[in-house]
Amino acid sequence: MPPQISTTSLSEVVGALRRQFPLLILLSCLLNLLLLVASIYMLQVYDRVLSSGSLDTLLWLTLIAIFAVVIYGALEQARRVILSRAAGWLDGELNVPMLRRAMEVRLTGKEGRAGTRDVADLRSFYAGDAVLAFLDMPWSVIFLAFIWALHPALGVVATAGAVVLLGLALANDALTRNRQKRVAAVTKTHQENAMRYVDAGETIAPLGMAEAVFERWRRRQAEVVAEQQLLADRTTTIVSISRSLRLILQIAILAVGACFVLLGEMTAGAMIAGSIVMGRALAPIERATNAWRAFVAARSAYGNLKELFAGTSRDERDRVSLPRPKGGFVFENVFYHPPGSQEPVLNAISFAINPGENCAVVGPSGAGKSTLCRLAVGAWKPTKGHVRLDAADVFDWNPEDLGPHIGYLPQQVELLPGTVAQNIARFREVDSNALIRAAQVAGVHEMILSLPDGYEAEIALHSQRISLGQRQRLGLARALYGDPAFVVLDEPNANMDEAGDRALIDVLTTLKQLRTTVLIVTHRASVLKCADKVLALHSGAVAAFGPRAQMVRQVQPAGSTAARPSQAPPPEEPSRVLGRKKRLSAGE
Repeated sequence: MPPQISTTSLSEVVGALRRQFPLLILLSCLLNLLLLVASIYMLQVYDRVLSSGSLDTLLWLTLIAIFAVVIYGALEQARRVILSRAAGWLDGELNVPMLRRAMEVRLTGKEGRAGTRDVADLRSFYAGDAVLAFLDMPWSVIFLAFIWALHPALGVVATAGAVVLLGLALANDALTRNRQKRVAAVTKTHQENAMRYVDAGETIAPLGMAEAVFERWRRRQAEVVAEQQLLADRTTTIVSISRSLRLILQIAILAVGACFVLLGEMTAGAMIAGSIVMGRALAPIERATNAWRAFVAARSAYGNLKELFAGTSRDERDRVSLPRPKGGFVFENVFYHPPGSQEPVLNAISFAINPGENCAVVGPSGAGKSTLCRLAVGAWKPTKGHVRLDAADVFDWNPEDLGPHIGYLPQQVELLPGTVAQNIARFREVDSNALIRAAQVAGVHEMILSLPDGYEAEIALHSQRISLGQRQRLGLARALYGDPAFVVLDEPNANMDEAGDRALIDVLTTLKQLRTTVLIVTHRASVLKCADKVLALHSGAVAAFGPRAQMVRQVQPAGSTAARPSQAPPPEEPSRVLGRKKRLSAGE
């Protein structure tokens, strides 16, 4: 069995993180109280030790202060460890559910804004200094109250400074919030475009497009960098002003304190203590200003993830596991509208295939054949109607349970990073016998053995040696792995040579012997010879459906000998003739 992956939702992760905050608040309370130790120590030394000359008092005050600082260090370490572990846990719990949900959203035809970068931004926010700054900010009020207790004049200076610094932090948010979101979205899109250009090198270079493409990308990159620079300049300006203002306030509070010391209204210890405590009071506000960019990024990431998880997602945890299907397959009045479109790609599709039958799907380009294949395997969900396998809607199955019983070969074969064996075995635990049997039936066993390391060859390292036809046959081996009960093949021989065609015929013959239900899209007459039934699509509707012999007789001119299976016409001819929907009923 494959390892179980996390199905944690965003609300569960956020809820678990919030449950850590009472402890963090308690630790922050103790830590900020301990921050007063240095000020109280300074106050006592100036006002008591120096005036009394007592070394014993100095010794005990020093020991108490050192002990308090040690406790402070231990608590600070505990607080940072909690946040660091929470950030790591968030990454582990949220990444896979995010990828799963993003895949589901992409399969519906929508574009989700969330990605692994958003999870990384949330992790960085919790693991960094930003959360600590926000946890410490409320204690600025306590520190200011302590300064007021020393002398109202010092309290006025410190409070005025705190208000100005807080105003700068709010101004930073107002000036950068929208631009930060815009820049983040543009940067992400621009980076994705750059990688697409690199991947399309085999097209760009031969056609002489490189200079024009990369010049266009450079101009766009310059615009992105200019936006980022403007954003950085604004934030840096506010941070610089905040730091300068803090130093000015430090000087101002010492000056005011010295003035009142000379007037005899304050002790020197109170003056020094007030200066130290004001630094403690203003530090969280300044740190929050510095951490504002991380906070904005985390807020944007949370918004993207919340939007991603907002849609309904199929919950796999409490589903009943259905038995292995026999292969009976039915489309019941199926409609499919692409997202945002009012025109259906498939319109009232209804047909049935018995277990063990081979049904060929024919029709002109744009008839909806590939869409029908995606609906058949549950990749897309019908707008209306039902797609049933053994009387159960394919969306009622747990995909992890149904997947091993289905074989699917799309037009565009994607081989994922990993070994050849892992790709064919669908990245589950590799069964060597099933692996080799699937490769032999697909006709790629010898080709795989010719690769360095054979079945253990890394796809990424040897991708240049694998042609489109070989890639398609590897995809066919993956579709056949584990002897599925229902196989969907979307133009499986589109990139194959004559040997590949013969191998495909052998595959279909073997599947018929195994009583495997097959739905195959084809434009080649040789494949029609293996079909029990033929489904003709035209403009997204059923033009005709019935046994192969009956369908071939319907589409052949009178007296033609091409109706014989050995001389079957090319599928373009039946597609064109079958397109005359008005002359044929859907039940024929």
